[in-house]
Amino acid sequence: MTMNEDNKKSIPLYTKAGWVVAWLVMLAIAAMIMRNCAGAIFYGSKTEKEAVEYSYAQGKKAGQTGLKEMPPDLDLDNPVLRKSYNKGYREGLDGSMGTGKQ
Repeated sequence: MTMNEDNKKSIPLYTKAGWVVAWLVMLAIAAMIMRNCAGAIFYGSKTEKEAVEYSYAQGKKAGQTGLKEMPPDLDLDNPVLRKSYNKGYREGLDGSMGTGKQ
């Protein structure tokens, strides 16, 4: 093999850089997904059922009255309570418009 044949077979630098960037993006996305899953498991195991039901009821009441803000007594860092509140809000909003399930 001559030098000229080796140059033809080598991968261009911009392709290698693209691979590195693609891998970094995939690793960042994987880290964010793992962080979200770990948080859900952690908060899901330490959140009491009564707190989830209270959050849902507050969301449903807010949806029926059309309030946009979450009440200050809810823990916004807890994704389980936030999801429960949002679910109640959507159901309360649908019910107040007359299109909810009955």
